[in-house]
Amino acid sequence: MLKDLITTNEVQNDGKTIHLYFNTEVGLYVAYGFSAFFASHMVDIISAFSEDLQMPVALLRKPEVSELRLSTIKHEHQYHVYYRLGLKQEIPLDDYKRWANSVKWM
Repeated sequence: MLKDLITTNEVQNDGKTIHLYFNTEVGLYVAYGFSAFFASHMVDIISAFSEDLQMPVALLRKPEVSELRLSTIKHEHQYHVYYRLGLKQEIPLDDYKRWANSVKWM
């Protein structure tokens, strides 16, 4: 199930990876949790909070995903389904809790 994969990917995220999932219903890529936080430091996103998964969400259009891909050292890709982007440098998690709380109460 996708919820389990998303949760596992974000719990195991070491600060060097952005996981993106393509939502075919709306034509946008979605990042959750730490991945959403990292993406917010690199490109313009639309942020929200998933009540279902209990974590922040970032919505990205294809141009922002292309920009992210150019800013990463490696990426794995399944066409129109999933990207796993390796960051050039680790993004500190110091502000994550504050950011996540601000997104939750927007």
